[in-house]
Amino acid sequence: MFEVTDEVRAVARMELDSHPPSVGLRRLSERFKLQKIDLAWVATEVFDNMLVPDVEAIWNWDFAGNGEGHPDAELDALLSHLFVHPVGPRRRHQRWAGGIQ
Repeated sequence: MFEVTDEVRAVARMELDSHPPSVGLRRLSERFKLQKIDLAWVATEVFDNMLVPDVEAIWNWDFAGNGEGHPDAELDALLSHLFVHPVGPRRRHQRWAGGIQ
C-alpha cells in the first residue's frame, strides 16, 4: 500500500497550491512515479475539503491523454472548489456544542 510521506505531502502542497490540479498532479506523478489511485490518495491528504466525487474525478481523469476520461480542463473545473490544507498537522473536523469545528 502506498504511504504519503512528509516529502510527498510537502511537494504536493507546493504543486497543488501553485498550479491547476491537472498540472500539479501530473508533476507529482512524474517526480514520485505515482499512478492515479496514488495521486487521489495524496490529494486527500493535501486538500482540506475533498469528498468522494473529487477522488472519483481523479480516478476518471484522462491522465494518459488517450481520450478516455475527464480532460485536464474538465478535471480542473471539477476540483476548482478545493483548497490546500495549510502546513502543519492535519486536523480532523471535530464536533463541538456549536456544530462542526
